Amino acid sequence: MKNPENCSDLADIRHAIDTLDQQIVDALGLRMQYVRAASAFKPDQSSIAAPDRVAAMLPQRRQWAQEVGLDGEFIEGLFKQIIHWYIAEQTAYWLQKKGLAQ
Repeated sequence: MKNPENCSDLADIRHAIDTLDQQIVDALGLRMQYVRAASAFKPDQSSIAAPDRVAAMLPQRRQWAQEVGLDGEFIEGLFKQIIHWYIAEQTAYWLQKKGLAQ
């Protein structure tokens, strides 16, 4: 994958974007593995959401975004969606592992 300034045509750009998108999806898959692993340390279903952790994470993601020139509000909103989905997935996984899934 070429650096943006070294791309010679639209095909180079599209290849790079596709490569980056695959890396993002791979990273989300790896993140899910960690989320599922974390469920082993959650004593009960109510502990899964971890609102204090989420409250600490979101401003940090906003700051990271701003540090690389992205819109912090957009990235924070994106991570709210991501975290909400992972919490739902972790809850379902936790219930399944405990034999409580319906």
